Amino acid sequence: MLAAMAVTLLFIQAGSPGLTGRGDEGSDGPVPVPGPPSGELRVMVVGDSLTQGSSGDHTWRYHLWRHLTGSEVAVDFVGPYDDLYDLAGEEFGDDSYAVPDFDRDHAARWGYSAGDLSDEVSRLAAEYEPHYLLLLSGLEDILGGGTADHALEGVGETISTVRVVQGETRFVVGELPPVEGTADDARANSEIARFNMGVVALAEQLTSADSPVVVARVADGYSPARDNWDEAHPNARGELRIAAAFADALADPLGVGPAHPRPLPEMEVGPLTAPEPGHEEGDDGLVLSWEAVPGATDYRVTQRRVAPDPDGETVLPLEVEEDGGKYSALVEGLFSGARYEFTVIPFKGRDSGRASEPVQLVWRGDPPPGPAWIRLQDGGATLVWERVEDATHYEVWVRPLECSFSDDRRAPADTTDGVRSPDDGPVEPPPGGGDPSPGPVDPQPTPTPRPDPGPDPEPPVAPPAPGDPRCERRDGLGPDDGEGWRTLGSAGEDPRWAVTVSGDYEIVVRSHRDYVEGRFSDSILTARP
Repeated sequence: MLAAMAVTLLFIQAGSPGLTGRGDEGSDGPVPVPGPPSGELRVMVVGDSLTQGSSGDHTWRYHLWRHLTGSEVAVDFVGPYDDLYDLAGEEFGDDSYAVPDFDRDHAARWGYSAGDLSDEVSRLAAEYEPHYLLLLSGLEDILGGGTADHALEGVGETISTVRVVQGETRFVVGELPPVEGTADDARANSEIARFNMGVVALAEQLTSADSPVVVARVADGYSPARDNWDEAHPNARGELRIAAAFADALADPLGVGPAHPRPLPEMEVGPLTAPEPGHEEGDDGLVLSWEAVPGATDYRVTQRRVAPDPDGETVLPLEVEEDGGKYSALVEGLFSGARYEFTVIPFKGRDSGRASEPVQLVWRGDPPPGPAWIRLQDGGATLVWERVEDATHYEVWVRPLECSFSDDRRAPADTTDGVRSPDDGPVEPPPGGGDPSPGPVDPQPTPTPRPDPGPDPEPPVAPPAPGDPRCERRDGLGPDDGEGWRTLGSAGEDPRWAVTVSGDYEIVVRSHRDYVEGRFSDSILTARP
């Protein structure tokens, strides 16, 4: 058939500068190109994943439609589909266009080879009767291990079969853009380069006066590192570049609308919907969660400590989990009492999108309790206290006792009440007779069990000798409300402290959890030396 014969000749003519309008070799001049038909133009866009697009994309179809309608070209995109490919579900039927308000009809299918498209395109052409068929196919063939010759054969078959049912259709066939990041870039790009040379020759072989075939210079200036979101698929910049190439080919030589303005505007890439994360405290740390963002293939979480000791924003090396379209991430290692700021950034492939609004919170700001007991040991040389759950370190506070000298030399009070001496005489019997000895003692109730109060306290401090100062607490207030207290700094994480003050002091211990200042213990007085 015509397409097969054309493919056998196209590489001989690969040095052709482009479409010249030549029909057969006997023609002495270019074949005239017909202008656009009157009325609304029916345009059918045919292709593979590059043309259908995936979740969250604009697609190059959108950019071309916007250019044509903005140039007051009456155009109707036709075809049996209006969807994107759902990346998450790996199925057709996604409708999450970045901008859905355009004529979305098309005839493109994700994963279709050039041969697959040629199998059904004649039926679609008969149904939709396109004036113009825009074709971008062949990349799936090459990335699947096929050759440029095989892809070009499918393109030729598409043109030939459409002409059987729609003899005056005008064709615009796109070059293939280069790829980067596949497992076989060198081979793939070599075949793509051969395809792009060959498609020019194929267009010259197949063009006719009633049904011209022109080439859209898609590969011109296309940079896959900048214009693709993965190894092969265009981001918003690549979509616009493809659309501009097709717009230029439609304008000249086909006379449909103007060429696309240059330079091309800068486009925002990545997912355009920002995540809206919520947060809750989990058993192992902070849990951030959010709904899926259209087109996102990955998410990254950034963290910044706002206060105290502010630090810079960093991307956390954590795993994002997915469950039924909802995503979550566990953030560990946070300091209690610190204020943090988190953002969630969606990515489509290597392109970052719009970040969430920052989420600020104070992590576990509730204060830990003070130690329930506090004791002096080793003759007052060591202070020990109860270990507080979740406390990371402790702080010792002291203040001098209030001391005064006393001149009270009165005789000690009589302490012999109820004690008999031999001079008191015999014990009188009780009235009515009987043994004067005491009766049986009532049994004592069994004491109620009590929690362990900690280590045994030291023996009580002896009262001051005559002439020594008498010392006592100033008041019943701790460091929160009392006067004269001062901190001796952190005592570390162990519940013991070697006493470093001498003299008469009141001591309390404060619990800390990271940056959170906790409660105080009851006070204890230092032992007198």
